[in-house]
Amino acid sequence: MRTYLFVGNRRFVLQKMLEKGLHFAAIGYVANSHLENDLKSKKLNIEPKLLKRLENKTQVLEFIKAHTFDVFVSNGCPYILPLNDLQKAIYINIHPSLLPDLRGYDPVIGAILFGRDSGATCHIIDQGVDTGDIIAQVKIKNTKDLDVTTLYQLSFYAEQEAFEEALKRDFQPQRKQISQDNLIEYRRNNADMVISFNEDNEQIIRKIKAYNNKKIGCSFVCQGHTYKVFHAEIMENPYLLHILDQFDEGQVAFSYEDSIIFKKDSQVLRFSGIVSLDGSPITLSTILFSK
Repeated sequence: MRTYLFVGNRRFVLQKMLEKGLHFAAIGYVANSHLENDLKSKKLNIEPKLLKRLENKTQVLEFIKAHTFDVFVSNGCPYILPLNDLQKAIYINIHPSLLPDLRGYDPVIGAILFGRDSGATCHIIDQGVDTGDIIAQVKIKNTKDLDVTTLYQLSFYAEQEAFEEALKRDFQPQRKQISQDNLIEYRRNNADMVISFNEDNEQIIRKIKAYNNKKIGCSFVCQGHTYKVFHAEIMENPYLLHILDQFDEGQVAFSYEDSIIFKKDSQVLRFSGIVSLDGSPITLSTILFSK
């Protein structure tokens, strides 16, 4: 029976490992992570003696060196491991993208922002960042109905499937990662969270969908006041379009509840989930931007 050592920041692959009855040497969880919160709320039933809270790279390396294991599983371990200094074992990582595309810290956000297919990849850990040979992959096709919160949930499910397939393959690599010219590596960027209205409409919607997590959102400035927006869509109702013909581009035609409707680039956009950072409302006929 193989012995596993896990280090990560989310519960889903770990949950699948527990369901399959795999034998653990220990389970390390990244401090202040979603996994730590899930452990505190008892979403996973794990013997406390197996658990170790890890606050930094030094603690991660000490944790690895303190245990004997056959397979090391990383699922959100934020550190590059010095493999040459560690015991011989199978070292794998489960990453939420179709590697080699969307390497890096925020692949799920990047998939929405750039309209890329995504998914999950189980790969061998090597000396690079998300560069090791691929064991298994699960694809999530990019569609316009996805936003980042939904794609995160799909990615977690895909990570479980990728791990399960890798387990069936006994963690044997299937192919190397092939370099391509159009690959993206993405890390969240403050500029991508700001709507300037200089973007085209599709890019505005992608920005908002990429950052519509309730703790983030995109911001825009109107009449000297800053607002957060969490949802955006293009409206196509014929009667609504008829009404908007009476308004200038960038002029608010409807303002109700947490939503506004306005025209931009000859299309009608609705922003919803709007939050004013200082409590100032956006009133009818307000000019959001001018051409």
